[in-house]
Amino acid sequence: MTKKYPLTAAQNMHYRWIKEYGTQQVSGLSFIASLKVEIDFDLLRKCIRLEMERYGCMRIRFTKADKNGDVKQYLIEKDDRDIPLRDLSDLTMEEADAVMQEWAYKTFDGDDIPMCEVFLTKLPEGYNGFFVHMDHRLIDSCGIFVMTGDIMALYTHYKFGTEFPADLVDYEEALQRDLTKASNEKRVERAKQFWGSMLDKWGEPLYSDIQGGAVLEKARKKHKNPNLRAADIERKQLFVAVKDYKLDANPTKELFDFCEGHNLTITNLLLLGLRTYLSKQNGGQEDITVENFIARRLSRNDWMSGGSRTIMFPCRTVISGDTKFTAAADEVQNMQNKVYMFNSYDPELIKKEIKKRYHTPAHTTYESCFLTYQPMPVKLNNPLLKDIPMHTKWFANGAATKKLYLTVSHTEDGGLNFSYHYQTADLTEKDVELLNYYLMRILFKGVEHPDMSVGEIMAAV
Repeated sequence: MTKKYPLTAAQNMHYRWIKEYGTQQVSGLSFIASLKVEIDFDLLRKCIRLEMERYGCMRIRFTKADKNGDVKQYLIEKDDRDIPLRDLSDLTMEEADAVMQEWAYKTFDGDDIPMCEVFLTKLPEGYNGFFVHMDHRLIDSCGIFVMTGDIMALYTHYKFGTEFPADLVDYEEALQRDLTKASNEKRVERAKQFWGSMLDKWGEPLYSDIQGGAVLEKARKKHKNPNLRAADIERKQLFVAVKDYKLDANPTKELFDFCEGHNLTITNLLLLGLRTYLSKQNGGQEDITVENFIARRLSRNDWMSGGSRTIMFPCRTVISGDTKFTAAADEVQNMQNKVYMFNSYDPELIKKEIKKRYHTPAHTTYESCFLTYQPMPVKLNNPLLKDIPMHTKWFANGAATKKLYLTVSHTEDGGLNFSYHYQTADLTEKDVELLNYYLMRILFKGVEHPDMSVGEIMAAV
């Protein structure tokens, strides 16, 4: 008999969005991996079928919600669906990307059905590969990278006789470990005490918006509360647009050199940059919260088991304008280090505690910005493939519950890509352009003059 398991905290986070907003689009993940080389598509299809056996997260199904609204997950033994070839080679690459973007808008509607699909793809300019579209509860971006590398390792084994890749970690065994850890009462209680202590120390958080204080003032008028500290979440017009900005290799190296010299992670430098911009836009506001997505993959078991391990937590810091840039970076990093210690906690419990204490109106938030840093470059380490040009791209799912979501990832040439997904209901491309412009100025002003205060940096840029 197939065993059914509860959802993890990371999976529940996505399921809550689906349930509240009534669309699977808020929990989709789509990616194209292609190489500029002739591909044996029959062999690639065979390798993808084998990957479905090796990588259990591709075979997850979700049950219908029970009377309490809870969904469970289970794995089917085998997935024999067709893996069709889709030929877009007669288009331009821009046109082909637009077609694949339409594929990414598709939703997986229903219970006990496949929650992923894979297409073989022939693209313009001689690029060939595969497109994967999955429910975010099955996998995150790190899992996609592992899957892509494993499929190509299988391909080169059968095509060129390279060594057969090592087994991946069994999804079901990893899931059981995660659920056991999450149900540890002592661990849960310690996390609860930590988040409670943050509220005891600082009190209720305060909303900050990239468009400035007018957004909070609008919410205060709507709810007839001049002291309201949270703003409304857009719940009807969920469409998101995407704008990418590339940072070249040399300035990217400057950021990483600074981080190495100051024992700072790039994630925390980015968080400092975002919170400084929010402070600037909101009249020097000191109490700033940015939601940061954490990929909880510390061990080989975590890395190689697939599944969705990315979960978001608030990075809240209270930093005065006279704090030096390096000291502010340390404050952000100290906060994040504490958050990492409790990353198996369900962030929904944090929201419930805040609601209990401060009685905030329904569907309001303290955060306008969300950050994900993807530490893995989209580059195959396979010695037979690593020097072949690649075309890779993430596609927007078309709808989001978050006003602005920044994903920072590596480019093939050593740079960084800043990809902004923003709700068009309130934000325009100009808002995003200004954010990226000032974010770069803040980061590099701080890197070049680390003894400047954050207030001086805000005034200088």
